[in-house]
Amino acid sequence: MRKEHDRSMSRRWRLTALLTAVIAAFSPAAAQQAHASAAGLRGFDAVTTVNERNVWKHMALIGDQYAIYTDRGLIEGPAPIRQKWPFLPEQFTHDVDSAGVAISGPGFRWRHTWTKGNQAITFEDTGIVNGPFFIPSPYDGLSDFNDPIDGRIRHYGVRGGLATFLFDGAFETPSRPLANDTFLPARFHSDLDDISLEWEQNRSKISYYKGNERVIFTGNQIVELVALDAKWPFLNAWRSAA
Repeated sequence: MRKEHDRSMSRRWRLTALLTAVIAAFSPAAAQQAHASAAGLRGFDAVTTVNERNVWKHMALIGDQYAIYTDRGLIEGPAPIRQKWPFLPEQFTHDVDSAGVAISGPGFRWRHTWTKGNQAITFEDTGIVNGPFFIPSPYDGLSDFNDPIDGRIRHYGVRGGLATFLFDGAFETPSRPLANDTFLPARFHSDLDDISLEWEQNRSKISYYKGNERVIFTGNQIVELVALDAKWPFLNAWRSAA
């Protein structure tokens, strides 16, 4: 009986310790500590996602550098934008406002659209396709994607607390309030760092980036809300040094 009593007390002690640890992990103090650990990490100037041969790849820009990576780790960079694309005009070699990437042609070429202020440029790794050209509104975020029906490259942009509707051809001024997406946390209703819209399994998935967070949603359902320092820890040294 004594041994059984001791085992019971031991199990209770372990359960109590586990419960205490869980409560501590989710306490306001722990949340503040986690926030503090990411406070020195810079948000992206621009970030985008593209599906290349059924592999999801991301590209982020900070200052005068870029990095290309998957969820598992770095593919390329961090390295100078000017080194990768020496043909870009000087204003697009640093502090880019927004960036989108779509697939161009059967060779899975990346076709970039970058914006800075009221200027945009479209290019591939081999050279400039179009621009720089005037756009009617600056963007905080821009996404390019291949329409699954006709394959055309379409765009989606945000500025302040407003978003565009999907467009191709002439660039549009954002007019749809982001606050219409009431299912999203209020902090994602304005001043985003960038966005990405992609098609996966016959549905659209949209990512909003702000500070150290990314939220992914489809329709009015949140798929993921994650801290970037935990999602992509291999970028933390770059984000700290930038």
